[in-house]
Amino acid sequence: MIVKSEGFLTGLRAVLLCAALAGSQVSRAVPPLPKMAKPSCGSVSAETCAGAEQLGRGINLGNMLDSPKEGDWGLTFEPEYADLIASSFQHVRLPVRWSTHAAPTADATLDEAFARRVDMVIDTLLAKGLYVIVDMHHYEQLRGKPAPYGDIAVAPEVVDARFVNLWRQLAVRYRNKSPKLLFELFNEPNGRLQGEPWNLLAAEALKAVRESNPTRTVVVGPSGGNHPRGLASFRIPDDRNLIVSVHNYDPVPFTFQGLTAIKIAGPIGTPFGSKADEKAVTDPLDVAKAWGDKNGYPMHLGEFGATNYTPMEYRVRYARFIRDAAEARGIRWSWWEFGSRMGIYKPIEKQWIEPMRQALTE
Repeated sequence: MIVKSEGFLTGLRAVLLCAALAGSQVSRAVPPLPKMAKPSCGSVSAETCAGAEQLGRGINLGNMLDSPKEGDWGLTFEPEYADLIASSFQHVRLPVRWSTHAAPTADATLDEAFARRVDMVIDTLLAKGLYVIVDMHHYEQLRGKPAPYGDIAVAPEVVDARFVNLWRQLAVRYRNKSPKLLFELFNEPNGRLQGEPWNLLAAEALKAVRESNPTRTVVVGPSGGNHPRGLASFRIPDDRNLIVSVHNYDPVPFTFQGLTAIKIAGPIGTPFGSKADEKAVTDPLDVAKAWGDKNGYPMHLGEFGATNYTPMEYRVRYARFIRDAAEARGIRWSWWEFGSRMGIYKPIEKQWIEPMRQALTE
């Protein structure tokens, strides 16, 4: 901005005024809610139904607080991200590796320094008017897997108790936060949690949350890695403040192309756009919608995405197609993810990958 000097302004004052104006920042408002079909709400409270509808479009801040230590996977949260996201999306899903930052005993006492870091991220996002879904991510021992890098192996007999007590602590910690903060109990339960074991443990964790947060909206999904096929064995707790989360990376040969660690991932250049490709996307969404309609719960597509190895033409086509398919079914969603291997933002260049941002939000 250029300030024109008036006769009574000295050159120095003009320079200082220019600097002050240039350095000021105005928070950008969350964009208007996009037009979407209504979510299913027959079994939930009016408040949870309204919140589910207001979630709109979202993005995952993955590979940050869910890494073994923030920064290990090349990303750290920067406050400027909140303004960027609030300019295009209505909510953030925030994956957090709580289990790595807690005592290995049944009480799971949180590391206060790490918890304060998460507090800051949550508060920064809420201050921009965004909804925030804080999600427990990468507690691999809960699935029956060995402790991953960065974790301390805990005794098998305390694994479940740690999970419940982590949520008991988090619920107390955030009990006075805005209702725009939602709790997601666990990301992609599978392994030893398949089927009924997850139904029982999810109900126990929810009970711990309800001790201090009787009406806060909680997000919970089925076992089977949150894929909609897991809904067949999912027994949802009797609670009127729940949203049900599913994930959909179908067709995996396309969405995970270029990732050699994924056995069925296709080679770089795998296209998207055939009728079979589109059916692979819509069939799981139809399962999710049918389940939501039958049971009366809003559905959330918590993760979907395609690697940035994907040719842009196909990546954009996929993003727009699955976005429109979810919204037509009344399903709110969050893309995986912001700035890493499936990201739509370039942290080093500090710029959106515009064709992708546009495909998801315009």
